Amino acid sequence: MASRFSALVSLSTLALVLLVGVRRCHGGDCSVNKFDKSCIDPKLVASYDEIVDLPNHPEKLLVDVRNPEELAATGVIPTSINIPLKTVADELKLSPEAFQAKYGRKKPAESDPIIFSCRSGVRAGMAANEADKLGFKNVKNYVGSWLEYAEKNGLPLE
Repeated sequence: MASRFSALVSLSTLALVLLVGVRRCHGGDCSVNKFDKSCIDPKLVASYDEIVDLPNHPEKLLVDVRNPEELAATGVIPTSINIPLKTVADELKLSPEAFQAKYGRKKPAESDPIIFSCRSGVRAGMAANEADKLGFKNVKNYVGSWLEYAEKNGLPLE
């Protein structure tokens, strides 16, 4: 009887969420992180096609936020730079000269396009949120991230 009641409560909660239109992200609401892959607006998602076209768009910065050992084990998406998630906020605060010297790429201005990727889109969403909070206005999460890119290109997933 208790499990039937729990199932009914769960279904009622789900119906309410669907009717009201509340989007939930990892136990919180989406106003906390609009780049969370479970509730991101499609306009904030970078597509696979956009990623493979990046060599034709040097004005777009692709930042892979995985740890260096993950990249060494799997590979990288061409044109990406590596800034591990735990350092993204600090690195985006670097002076343009320091950023250029460290990454060999122009530091993005607030309106320049920045795309974040990771293994599965979760950490990329966190990094995109950090960049957004720092005032960057043209930020996207490549939700498919390495898992999608690797699968479509016959590369190692892990």
